[in-house]
Amino acid sequence: MSHLTGHLEAYWEQGWEGRIEFFFVPDDGQRPLPIQAGDHLTIFNEDGTVLWSGQIEWVRKNWWQRHQLDNDVWSWHKQKGVKYADWIGWFWHKPPLPAHYEIRS
Repeated sequence: MSHLTGHLEAYWEQGWEGRIEFFFVPDDGQRPLPIQAGDHLTIFNEDGTVLWSGQIEWVRKNWWQRHQLDNDVWSWHKQKGVKYADWIGWFWHKPPLPAHYEIRS
């Protein structure tokens, strides 16, 4: 098991037409890591309090779910039990929200 400290990032590439994937960027300079099902993630508010913590369990976003961001980013999936708007907003947050990531595999 690996325990990493870093921050969240919404990863995208040109040609994805606004689609993003959810990544974790370690503080130690390692390459960004895609958030994987089964791993454990803790997201912190800017003041250091825990915003959300749990095991990653992806579910498909429903077609009617929207976010309130002022851009056209979107994703196919989100964390089970978390509103789509909240989940995507946490990864798009500026400055990036701090997080701990525990890789279980």
